[in-house]
Amino acid sequence: MRIKSYNILMFIVLLIMFASCNEITKYSEIPQIKYERHFVTDSINALGNEQLFLQLTFSVIDGDGDIGLMDGDTVAPYDSIYEYNFFPKLFIKTLGIWEEATLLNEGAYYRIPYIDIENHKAYKAEIDIEFQYFSALLPGDTIKYEFYMLDRALNQSNTATTPEILLNNVY
Repeated sequence: MRIKSYNILMFIVLLIMFASCNEITKYSEIPQIKYERHFVTDSINALGNEQLFLQLTFSVIDGDGDIGLMDGDTVAPYDSIYEYNFFPKLFIKTLGIWEEATLLNEGAYYRIPYIDIENHKAYKAEIDIEFQYFSALLPGDTIKYEFYMLDRALNQSNTATTPEILLNNVY
């Protein structure tokens, strides 16, 4: 009877061990992004102009970890629109209708700095981008962003969208 109990116990232990072994998760080499949060503050600059600062935080998962551009990345293919790797579009809600703020979006691209990943392993990160606007140039009090990014191989991520951001609720 003792041997039978021992065999049952060993079977349970082995079952638990096999069940707890997790397979290594494989992620796509195409970056996947997701809106996480935002934070809005207002300020007055040295010239007395009201400014609005918006920090946008998003998460990214990239299967081969090739995120960001180096300072020296200025020759092909990084010498055209690919000089940038973060592409936001600002939308303003006016009378209940969302409209792209084309003048404020003109040239509003950013460079996410290079992140050195050993052996190009899958990478998960949270990235903060800060936008700055003169309050007088924003014709409404509710905005949102749609945005995407590129990795070093120029793979385009999915497009993420923020929820409505009320500018009269600033800190």
